[in-house]
Amino acid sequence: MSANIKRLKLRIRSVESTLHLTKAMQLVASGKIRRATEMLAASRSYSDAVKSVVTALAKSPECAASPYIAGHKGSESAEKTLLIVIAGDRGLAGGYNANAFRLADTVGASEIVPIGKRSVDRALSGSHGRMSPLSEGFPTEHFKPEDAKALSERICESYLGGNIDRVMIVSTRYVSVLTQNAVLSQLLPLDENASRELFSNRGRNQLKNQKENDTAEAEHEIASAASMIFEPSPEAVLKVAIPEYLSSMIYGAVRESFASEVAARRFAMDSATKNGIVMKDNLSLEYNRARQGAITQEIVEIVAGAGE
Repeated sequence: MSANIKRLKLRIRSVESTLHLTKAMQLVASGKIRRATEMLAASRSYSDAVKSVVTALAKSPECAASPYIAGHKGSESAEKTLLIVIAGDRGLAGGYNANAFRLADTVGASEIVPIGKRSVDRALSGSHGRMSPLSEGFPTEHFKPEDAKALSERICESYLGGNIDRVMIVSTRYVSVLTQNAVLSQLLPLDENASRELFSNRGRNQLKNQKENDTAEAEHEIASAASMIFEPSPEAVLKVAIPEYLSSMIYGAVRESFASEVAARRFAMDSATKNGIVMKDNLSLEYNRARQGAITQEIVEIVAGAGE
């Protein structure tokens, strides 16, 4: 009986120690959410503005022959896909990292550019594909616009050199504190659906609604494109705009993913804290019952000994 009481006491202390950790991580995540969402809103505004210009250029007849629009049509080799995989710097965020990795595994990329420590670790293990020489192992939390610009310039140089035929990115779209969706998007070559998600882990009805929204956005973009005039020429503007566009899309995706990571961790730690409290209460009840049983047994033994 005493051994069982001792075991229960150790388990209660272990759960209490875990609760201290989950509560602390929940508070840290809660403190980071506001800052992360503010940075996300700012990056969305800028990337939307750049995307509208690039979309107008993609619809321009003068730019139709550009490799950024037409791709490498003359390539006889198998299509070489560069995949940017954005994941978290840490774990304990529910299914956040797993959802991004599961989506990345469906691409079959020839080269991987990981962003986030967890993504770097997985890329080094060879789970996704060959690590790209363009990789620098950027962390998501401290990813800066300068990092995105340097990476986009190297990607554009490699793309124009024919080393890669397609650039795609796996990130996590922040919908709300409770909802984050892993998405796969194509960055290069550009088309009518440039920068929009091609696949997500949402249901068919949600995907249908997203396509309807994309159609409405496309009609609005066509109307906006008709009023744009590019100087000195659309081709010259496209050459300068693509690295900036790529940089804004990568930076925006990192900010989306980081906000999603923080929100997912807060929700996961909140659930873990609630489950830990329930477990502690059950163990305390079991401990009190065992302790009461031990006390009752001692009293019975004392009474029986006195009767002899």
